[in-house]
Amino acid sequence: MKKRELVSLFFFLTLILIIIMDSALFLPNEVLIAADLGIYFDAIGIIISIYTIVNGFSILVFGYLTDMIDRKKILILAGTLWSLTAILHIFVEEFWQLILVRIVAAIAVSVTTPLVISYLADIISSDARSKSFAFWGLVTNIGTLVAGVIALAFNEIDFESLIFDTISEKIDYIAITYPNILYTWRLPYFFLGIVALLFTIINYFVTVEPKRAAKEKQLEEVFSDEKIQYSYKIKFSDLKLIFKRKSNFFLIFNFFDVIASGLILAYIFPYIQLEIGVSVIDIKVIILFLFIIILGLIIGQFWLAHLGDKRVKRGDLSGRVKVAVICSILNLPFFLFGFAMTPNVANSTFFFGALTVNEIGFWILWLIYCAFLGVGLAFTMGIGPNWYSSLIDVNFPENRGTMVAVGSFIDSIGRATGAIIGGFVVTLTGSFSATIFWSFLIFGIFSTCLWVPLFFTAKKDYIEINEAMKKRASSLSKMQPEDSR
Repeated sequence: MKKRELVSLFFFLTLILIIIMDSALFLPNEVLIAADLGIYFDAIGIIISIYTIVNGFSILVFGYLTDMIDRKKILILAGTLWSLTAILHIFVEEFWQLILVRIVAAIAVSVTTPLVISYLADIISSDARSKSFAFWGLVTNIGTLVAGVIALAFNEIDFESLIFDTISEKIDYIAITYPNILYTWRLPYFFLGIVALLFTIINYFVTVEPKRAAKEKQLEEVFSDEKIQYSYKIKFSDLKLIFKRKSNFFLIFNFFDVIASGLILAYIFPYIQLEIGVSVIDIKVIILFLFIIILGLIIGQFWLAHLGDKRVKRGDLSGRVKVAVICSILNLPFFLFGFAMTPNVANSTFFFGALTVNEIGFWILWLIYCAFLGVGLAFTMGIGPNWYSSLIDVNFPENRGTMVAVGSFIDSIGRATGAIIGGFVVTLTGSFSATIFWSFLIFGIFSTCLWVPLFFTAKKDYIEINEAMKKRASSLSKMQPEDSR
């Protein structure tokens, strides 16, 4: 990779990373936001679901545009839109204002997924495709953790002092006791908005547009001639043919696998703060995050992504799909047992309050609890890079941004469903852990039924695309650039 491409890639990904931090600035401070605006978790669930659905619809639009126009132009648009919206969070005083800025932020964030997948696919070798997506997944997860730390740095609430039984009583107590710090959830958005605006300006001058399909194995030799361009473009009529490919259907339309994870993502911090009853910076939670980072982000993201690439190199053309399917099935029992163990620090209990232990017993069970959630997350993290690589493997380069966008849109429906179901169920039952447990059990079973058929469809579709790409390579090598389609 040339020096200019490396510089471009750095600033491109850095701006995308800042924009992706958007949700991570919101979620850790849900309790603070609820107390500040006088709302509860049913309203929080509505905000998150609206954000997710708007994000999903916008991904469809920008995914299609990613396949049609220069990605640099879309990046500058997203950077400008998000940075200005983030700065405007400082002025939010009412519930409707919060909904408005979250909708605009969702539109800006929607650009990132199809944009970064398309960009990486054309600038990184196809042999390392899963590993490149795994690396990006690791970077985004670390960025999300950093954003969470930034958000919580302004949150001075002592959650261990909340002795009330119900969630609503705890929210009311926070609103009365901490009136001078309720506004601080806005500050991380304001500061990162300024940083994002600076990086948007830099990207305008340094980002380069990689040649489409330049890293496809079948086309690398053809594109050694700089004059030859990949001139195939997506057409609206192509969509009908794309969705007839069976692997696309099973890869894209399985939204059940993200309903429970969408619920967890929406309420993980209130779950820790209000139900486990401990601050996020407590040593117990730090240990939990260490298990998540070591098992989930490092082993899950890299080793399982490497395993998918390795199987393909050895001739198993559907190897990436198989790894993704196995991971999607194996994460279920670990998450179910982990969340069934849910502890309460104040009462020294596990298993929904059924088991009371002493201090030593609590620490032993806490480590087991962390291990089960860490292993479950490791298998979950192994799905993403292999899923993206599989989706790219069974689609033509000119269709990939659109297909990733459609897949992300369907996922957004699942995550929004999880957020809104979770918000209302938690409000009715007062239990985050029970809501999460039953969501994993019910929707995990439905999800498995849609993953398994990929064992039988992926190889055929991969071979079909591979053969077609060889024919295109031969055709492009024989024509002049101006004669291309």
